[in-house]
Amino acid sequence: MSDATLDIPLPLAGSNVDLAVLVSALVARSPYRSALTPLLHDITRIALANVQLRAALADIALRSDFSRTNTLRRCDLGAAAAPITAFLEQVYFSSPGFLKSVGEWPVGGARG
Repeated sequence: MSDATLDIPLPLAGSNVDLAVLVSALVARSPYRSALTPLLHDITRIALANVQLRAALADIALRSDFSRTNTLRRCDLGAAAAPITAFLEQVYFSSPGFLKSVGEWPVGGARG
């Protein structure tokens, strides 16, 4: 197997700073915001490093003109809502807070 990396161009819309602020706004709109907010740094880092999520964020940024307006409406999400919502739900349902609430944190703690 080759050590060569694939150079996949990232969307040009929005700087990392703009997209990070957008991630924060999306987390703030999430029904899981209380559990996700403490994880915001990691959520942002992962979202910006993931090609699919970064493309979805760039699409939302363009659609909403977020860097200028700092406003996010549900209609601005469009088709990008699906991967963003799935990602935030995955993070929430994998979070220590959720796992603790269902007796699964620490891992193996409840069932041995």
